[in-house]
Amino acid sequence: MISNCLNPACQVPFSHAREGRIFSVERARTLPNLGQPDHQVEQYWLCGTCSQSLKVVIEDGRIRTAPIEVELTTLVG
Repeated sequence: MISNCLNPACQVPFSHAREGRIFSVERARTLPNLGQPDHQVEQYWLCGTCSQSLKVVIEDGRIRTAPIEVELTTLVG
């Protein structure tokens, strides 16, 4: 269950889905007794302020935030 913003520097409590952005991440894992893959969906939330500059990424199997990369263009004129 989503309880607060994923950004560890923020931790704003979750109050409404319309404020901020929810990210759904599907993970596959192997069940030890069955040896078959099992898929589960985990949900993470970034508050309105954090979702303007951060995104949710999976790195080395861990969920974390990373800055949104903005592509700068040069105007020639």
